[in-house]
Amino acid sequence: MAANEETWLSTRGSTRPRHSRLSRLLPAALDPKRSFRLRLAGLLLLSATVAFYGLGSYGIINGNESLYVESAREMLRSGNFAIPTLDGLPYLEKPPLFVWLIAAASSIFGTSELAARSTTALATMALVISTSAFAKRLGIGATGVGAGLILLTSLGIDIMSRVAMPDLLLTALFGAACCSFLLAVRHRSVASIRGCAAILGAATMVKGPLTIALFVMIAGAYFWRQSSRRRDILAVVRDPWAALLLLTPMALWLVAIDLRQPGAAWYFIVNEQVLRFLGLRQPHDYYSGSVFYYFPRLFLFFFPWVGVLVFGWLVSRKQPDSSKEEARRFLWLCVWIPFSFFSLSSAKANYYVVLCLPAMALLAADYLPTLLRDSNRGILTLSVATPVLLLIGLWTFRLLALSSGRARHLFPNQDGTVPLTIASLSIIALITVSLLQFGWRRAAVLCLGALIIPLSLEFDHIIARAEPLMSARTLAMYVRTRFPGAPVLLFQDFESFGALPVYLGHEVPVIDSQSADLYFGKRLHPHHVMLLTEDQALASGPRTLIVVMNDRERAFTATRIERHVTRVTTIGRATLYQIVR
Repeated sequence: MAANEETWLSTRGSTRPRHSRLSRLLPAALDPKRSFRLRLAGLLLLSATVAFYGLGSYGIINGNESLYVESAREMLRSGNFAIPTLDGLPYLEKPPLFVWLIAAASSIFGTSELAARSTTALATMALVISTSAFAKRLGIGATGVGAGLILLTSLGIDIMSRVAMPDLLLTALFGAACCSFLLAVRHRSVASIRGCAAILGAATMVKGPLTIALFVMIAGAYFWRQSSRRRDILAVVRDPWAALLLLTPMALWLVAIDLRQPGAAWYFIVNEQVLRFLGLRQPHDYYSGSVFYYFPRLFLFFFPWVGVLVFGWLVSRKQPDSSKEEARRFLWLCVWIPFSFFSLSSAKANYYVVLCLPAMALLAADYLPTLLRDSNRGILTLSVATPVLLLIGLWTFRLLALSSGRARHLFPNQDGTVPLTIASLSIIALITVSLLQFGWRRAAVLCLGALIIPLSLEFDHIIARAEPLMSARTLAMYVRTRFPGAPVLLFQDFESFGALPVYLGHEVPVIDSQSADLYFGKRLHPHHVMLLTEDQALASGPRTLIVVMNDRERAFTATRIERHVTRVTTIGRATLYQIVR
């Protein structure tokens, strides 16, 4: 057993081997391969528990999540697996791999929240296990599973694993591709570079060729920084089979969609992959922000391990280890290149930086054995305390903003769970620091990971309370109970209430569509049956129900429809009207 592994396993930081009575009775338990497999099995069980816990306890969230789930439902109904549709119209914002997976899960388990989100849960498990496996092969960390455990207990992974969105699948594939590339270069391995290419080719089917662009930037920077590896890099990237594995999936899909809809491939590549990040995409339905937009988000997404990463890096600068320098340099490139690209991009979303987390987890796991040394006890204490203090500081700042009127409460009635969460974080942090002072470092590190528990419970609590505001499930159940079989229409906005067709089980026509996500389909089929004028809506009949979002009320009152409807109820951010004439 290596000395650094003994340090990790020892409860008091001693580097002297500790053979328990059980270990003497079961000597096979000390076998490194078997020991790693047992730890990996335990981590798999833990990740499954975390990833699947409570997935079906709240409705499909309007917006991004509902778009993927509804697209999968329509794909199963229509049998069109080449071009995804949304409300019956072509929808080409992303390649269809994630939608295919949701459709596959729904065909097996039926349309439900759990089935839809199971794809993300399985991607989370794959991400955690693959990160641990690559950590073992790269010689990162002491136990091999530390990187996976760090990743599993990071706030960003915990949040993103609870919604049906493709970003964790992309993160798992992209992280595996980067690690496979590093292994291919180290060993001049044809199998590894072909595996890298195949995985990266699959990643392009999640979010498009931008994935290849990010990878090329990382590989190019590595080629420039690591001059001793240039011949190895050139040797592996010349493999023609790797190029074929990389390019074939996206090429086949682009040909398929262009045969079905001429011009679709050009639209997808130019509008969705290039103009989006230049701020020129039409429609302009994405966030923008300064170059510092992602700094606080990266801190929050990697909580509570960000202190280990930062202070571990500082210690490594003073206590360099030449044997680890190459891998660390490559992993830092895997963090800073995506981070810089998205920071400079004109299109921003909170969750984009989740792509950086696997490399950050590997780095934190690599720095952790150094921080566990006796000489670095004080620095490790700072690594634990600093993120918690910063989070408490952010909460205090928000309290001041609320008291001064510069911010609003999420809910009109506060139930006191946020102060309870902050108190829980403070207690766990104090216990962690106390364990460090008594020399129980292994327990302290595990306790640090436990900081995610109160945050995860608070997130679930907020989502449950906010469901009427964030999901169409409540209103859809009301409609199906009170007005069975009645036609339902949406006014102007589709994506803000995108979960409604999921729960009604059919597409919902939109009156005077202003929807950004239906833009492409509307341009191709301006007179589609799902796109109604005011006259067509009035001609639907007196039992027809119309759903109007709060921010569309002013526009609705200016229409002729408003004179022929009566208000039924308001649920969350939507009001339900019924045509009475």
